[in-house]
Amino acid sequence: MLKRKITEQLIDWKTNPDRNVLFLKGPRGVGKTTAVENFAKEHYDYFIHINFEKYPLYKSIFSGSLDMGTLTKQITLKMQTNKLVAGKTLIFLDEIHLCPRAREAAFTFINEQRFDVIEATSLFGTNPDKFDPTPLSYETLIEVMSLDFEEFLWASGVSELTINEVYNHFINLKPIPASLHIEFMNLFREYMVVGGMPAVVDSFIHKHNFKALIKEQGKIIKDYEHDIDSSLKKVDRNKVRLTFNSLPSQLVKDNKKFQYGVVELKGNARKFESSVLWLYDADMIHISFQLEELMLPFANHARFDIFKVYYKDVGLLTGQLGQVAQQAIIDGDIHIYNNAVLESTIADLLYKQGYRLYYFTKNTTLHMEFMFKYKAEVTALSVNEADNTKAKALTSLIENHDLKHAIELTTQNIEISEQIHRYPIYCVMFL
Repeated sequence: MLKRKITEQLIDWKTNPDRNVLFLKGPRGVGKTTAVENFAKEHYDYFIHINFEKYPLYKSIFSGSLDMGTLTKQITLKMQTNKLVAGKTLIFLDEIHLCPRAREAAFTFINEQRFDVIEATSLFGTNPDKFDPTPLSYETLIEVMSLDFEEFLWASGVSELTINEVYNHFINLKPIPASLHIEFMNLFREYMVVGGMPAVVDSFIHKHNFKALIKEQGKIIKDYEHDIDSSLKKVDRNKVRLTFNSLPSQLVKDNKKFQYGVVELKGNARKFESSVLWLYDADMIHISFQLEELMLPFANHARFDIFKVYYKDVGLLTGQLGQVAQQAIIDGDIHIYNNAVLESTIADLLYKQGYRLYYFTKNTTLHMEFMFKYKAEVTALSVNEADNTKAKALTSLIENHDLKHAIELTTQNIEISEQIHRYPIYCVMFL
């Protein structure tokens, strides 16, 4: 069983005497259901799992009155269970976007403090007319994501003690011991190939088979395509599919700015902008916006019509690029395809650290992959050590744009100068 950070969040929720309904959102395959099932086994005597996708008939439980008496009778009757014990039962409303009335019923369950309730959905904001994505007053929203690099290290058998040793070198700005640096670089390259989807990680840890890896990654892509097909009308699903399938081509370009003409010849925003937004609302993609000025707050200085798009898990990209790309990365070529995989990995891990994604471009001659607020300062983050123009870009930002601090992620060990800190790429997990 994979160790997940979401488990600690679930425990914190349960220990809160004033807990609300817990609402988990995140794309299919990130482990929402597995996390809740494992949590329920450890912390509850009884567990009622109502999955509206697998069992559409369960929606009838909530078709009538939503008073407590009616609800408990309907659950025990239609689910053939008597395991509804006040104070000892967790009710899990899975894929709740398919039954909005169950969301109303959740308030009944917690209002009398009789049952704990967790809701989950894989398509959180895709149909606001039928399912409002705004958290209600009695809901606590948590986004569940695929494994970050630290969780991947745990899955790979790396101890907390070893991770803490590397972290201590990071915060003290001291070079990491060579043996640990080599080990962590090897594991980071594996993460670039595998990504963090639990089923994919589990398959890789047990089989170390690239063919099996690509098969598991392909299953998730097919699940996403199924969600697109089942959620949209034909004219819209075709546009969303075209947009989704264009992402590898968008990312392997030297200029990774999202271009509608890559989606379709002569494509434009009027036709495809809504498709990008649908994928974003479905939690399938990250969007990184271009900054016009290097000033906080970034949202006030962003061009929301100029952006990059990344998968919400790098393994979905490497799975489509295929075994040749995966083997090249394992062998050390992390800059393959114009840094498409490396940049996608860092984007995902920054998001998992809680950062919104922004980048900076000026006059086509200056480009910085990531800009973020770090230690209360506007900070540039470069991940492309192979291109000497990036070193010049950092210097230019410092000299010409009043930037006080910059970070470069490299394959080398820690190296500190007055304004530029160079860290191994795996140290992104500590930023």
